Amino acid sequence: MNQIRNGQMFTYLHFTNQFGSYLYDDNFQAFLADTFTDLSSYNILKSDYMRSEILGIDLGFTNEDAVIDEDELIILEPGRPIFSHLNIYPNPDMQYILPFEISFDDTREEVFKKAGEPTQTKHGDSLILDKPFLVDHYRIGNLVLSIDYDPADEHINFIQIRDNNIVAHLKL
Repeated sequence: MNQIRNGQMFTYLHFTNQFGSYLYDDNFQAFLADTFTDLSSYNILKSDYMRSEILGIDLGFTNEDAVIDEDELIILEPGRPIFSHLNIYPNPDMQYILPFEISFDDTREEVFKKAGEPTQTKHGDSLILDKPFLVDHYRIGNLVLSIDYDPADEHINFIQIRDNNIVAHLKL
């Protein structure tokens, strides 16, 4: 199944096939231009994500080569950002073909029926966000699918897919 243009449907493979691409490589820039009309710019001082409000997607980058003066908030070396992860949010105008045929309408119980038991579950209270969290992680080859649920009703808040080899600090 391929991407349907005009913002209707995307398969997760459309994005994950680009994992490992450097942000400023010509082929990746062409992919961005063909896929997005509203992508925010990359600014490592603010975030390691670029966001598309229209598609409800954050493109995440690993940039271990960047050197930043955190006191002065100055980029000393911009590094080479590598596309390594993405967050997909529920969007009524979009349909995503996700691993295991998961849908944003699914509850955690329905995800279990489709995907089986997760490789790892994280559940507790986030001190940083001051709220409870529930995240199931599934390993799919070199990819990790992380599903963030609302702990109260176990509906999906968002889904992250990442390259398990590139995002070393979250390696599963």
